[in-house]
Amino acid sequence: MTTVRNCFFVGAILLYAVPAFAQDIARPSLGMQRGANPIAASTIPASRYNVKVGPVKMLFNAGVGAEYNTNVNLSEENPIADFVFTPRVGVGLYWPITKMNKLRMNVQLGWQYYLNNPDLGSQTLIIDPGTEFFFNIYVNEANLMITLFERPSISVNPIDNATVSNATDYAIFNNTAGIDLLWDLNDVELGLGYSNFIQYAINETFDYTNRVSNQVFGNASFLVLPYLRLGLEGSATFSVYTAGSAPGSNALNNNVNYTLGPFATGNISRYVDWMAGVGWQITDFNESNNPLNTGNYSNPYYYLNLDHTLNKFFSHRVTTGLEAIPSVESNYAQLFFVRYSFNWLLFKDWSLGGAAFYEDGVESPGPNSEDFNRVGGTLSLSYQLTKHWVFNIYYGVIAKGSTVSFDGYNQQRFGLNATYHF
Repeated sequence: MTTVRNCFFVGAILLYAVPAFAQDIARPSLGMQRGANPIAASTIPASRYNVKVGPVKMLFNAGVGAEYNTNVNLSEENPIADFVFTPRVGVGLYWPITKMNKLRMNVQLGWQYYLNNPDLGSQTLIIDPGTEFFFNIYVNEANLMITLFERPSISVNPIDNATVSNATDYAIFNNTAGIDLLWDLNDVELGLGYSNFIQYAINETFDYTNRVSNQVFGNASFLVLPYLRLGLEGSATFSVYTAGSAPGSNALNNNVNYTLGPFATGNISRYVDWMAGVGWQITDFNESNNPLNTGNYSNPYYYLNLDHTLNKFFSHRVTTGLEAIPSVESNYAQLFFVRYSFNWLLFKDWSLGGAAFYEDGVESPGPNSEDFNRVGGTLSLSYQLTKHWVFNIYYGVIAKGSTVSFDGYNQQRFGLNATYHF
């Protein structure tokens, strides 16, 4: 119980301490992760739950975080430092309705309060990016797994978006919902899905980023060796910005995004798993909302994910890729990224987690476009004091450089969290 809870808690804290790297459905680096993962959704460790009602297993927790942030508004010229308090509650649910049909839910809610600048505080609930709902339906006769999924989130942390700077009222609601079909034909697997993505700015400053995206995606793969699967994947995403305004403003342009390319998954050993993809990404923009933001996108993409479990105490992951992402300043930003994270069970009741990343971005032409780079990381130490109480301290740092004056920033965060598992 201690080991599982410590790993889970360190992972949760890293979501607060480093960027959540918003998972926009148009990003090709999502690869086969665009929809749901029916295997992950159906293999929840029983030890993660502390309440059981019939077949339904539940996990309840509550906690509070205290953090000192040296630059809450991500400003180079006028950074605002403050103490931030975040009470939060969470619930997880796992319901095996039948042997193969399962419902999983994970909800984490919070609220932020700024001690010296209460006007900067969130005026809405925070919904953690890890919040998700899955419902698996297995059709035995066809070896078909149908997964309905939804992932809502409300982020008030502007570092989640690499193209945002100088933000004091950032609060964005995202919701991805859809259906994922997986046909398992022994050595051949076929996947098909649909996702609807909604982005809504709760505060007016960013309401020009409000949009609705609809995506269809699919993949086909073949097990060529016991440790190697090769396939082809693609997607088409149609995005409409719902707050269009007059030319010359900060309006963003509607677009259609296509991705297509081969991918491979496999394992080097029982302890090392990997997934890689390469292909072409094309985004065609309708510039009627804002002719000042120009440029379509047509370039290769690639991604590589590598997971290594060294032993029962230490595991780590590295990801890298190149792709185009939506920007708040122009049509798109071409982004190169490298990310690393680890979890280390030091000894009984003590865990150490960490993460680091580097990003380099080039935005398409526009009156507010920029070239930028960001680098950052965090260390997180947790201690399970009792069966129910877990404490955590962390330190995070991030720096952004930009070709636009005063759009760069430096931020440091020192935090303490206490969580009670009921």
